[in-house]
Amino acid sequence: MRRFKKVAIIGVGLIGGSIGLAIKKRKAAGKVIGIFRRRRTLRKALGRKAVDIGVMDIAEGVKDADLIIIGSPVSSIPALVARAAKFAKPGAVITDVGSTKAYIVARAEKLLGGSRVNFVGSHPMAGSEKTGVESARGDLLEGSPCIVTRTKNTGRADLSGVTSFWRSLGANVKVMSPAEHDEAVSLVSHLPHIVAFSLAGAVPPDALEYAAEGFKDTTRVASSDPELWADILLTNKSNILKAAGLFKKRYGAIVSAISRDDRRRVIKELAAAGRKREIFLNRLHGNKKA
Repeated sequence: MRRFKKVAIIGVGLIGGSIGLAIKKRKAAGKVIGIFRRRRTLRKALGRKAVDIGVMDIAEGVKDADLIIIGSPVSSIPALVARAAKFAKPGAVITDVGSTKAYIVARAEKLLGGSRVNFVGSHPMAGSEKTGVESARGDLLEGSPCIVTRTKNTGRADLSGVTSFWRSLGANVKVMSPAEHDEAVSLVSHLPHIVAFSLAGAVPPDALEYAAEGFKDTTRVASSDPELWADILLTNKSNILKAAGLFKKRYGAIVSAISRDDRRRVIKELAAAGRKREIFLNRLHGNKKA
């Protein structure tokens, strides 16, 4: 099993910072280098001990790294892959934490064609509506799914190294194609965000006076960064439209039953949804115990 001795993280926010803290907590690498655009964030990351070294220059940060992790918004990842590869040592592996994979992986592999640096797409599915390294947690990835993507261009050793790395941080790793990833997350991540944004946007301000924990829980992710989520939604458009169709069908069935005063049908629809959530909760709790 390949072990990455030196890890560089480009973009040390919530996820990047949590990865840095987890690496240090679990001794998954010898050194963590953070690469920043703003000195204020650099100082925060050093203060949180999310990185061992902080630099402002990509060339300096990645030159000796065995693994380079890009934790920036989806639309910026391919260009950062190309820039990091320009200065990385031969044999280094680049991965990312982007929430869509087909868009990123296709562009990254094209940009790295003929390069001595390799790319393996990743998506640790742990996060929060909060942002910034100040919200990072060393246990954020523990028990959470992490999808690693494989294509015909993915080297066996690189895939093994990246999957082992995420497992060393406590994540439950699944390997699939970028297309399979994007279809799955459109249903369990992207659609729920659209629903939360839509619900929060639909409620008139005057009615918020009466909102309580149910509304708070249901709309939690509507506090997420809108620019980041615009990138995610627009780079997984076809899958999200299919997912939205499935949601519309179930939502329509409940509303239709209500309009007909069909109590039995309303109960049936709500119970079926509740059973699916129980399946999710049982699986979630089982993963956390594992």
